[in-house]
Amino acid sequence: MTLKNLQFSYNKFKTDVQSQIARSNPMQKQDTKALSMWIFQERSDLATMRTMAYQRKETVKALKDWIKEEVEEESVENGRDLEDIVGDKLTRLLEKQIEIEQEYASK
Repeated sequence: MTLKNLQFSYNKFKTDVQSQIARSNPMQKQDTKALSMWIFQERSDLATMRTMAYQRKETVKALKDWIKEEVEEESVENGRDLEDIVGDKLTRLLEKQIEIEQEYASK
């Protein structure tokens, strides 16, 4: 996870530097600068959303694996409750959230 966070931080820093360069470009006319910056920021936001959706998807996978391990270790009744509440309802909710974010980011 730390490598992914480092990569995300690096890409965010790189985007911020590119944004600063674009803002201070003397070759660009003032009327197109605002539009260009808006488009650049939207692209950056979409890339961030895609990255966050991917990270959340990986988190849900890890949560499912953890639930499987816990269910195997727990007694029958406790394992069933854990699987029902966390394993089924929470993961479905998180997967639906990721699906909505990916649809929004792809538009």
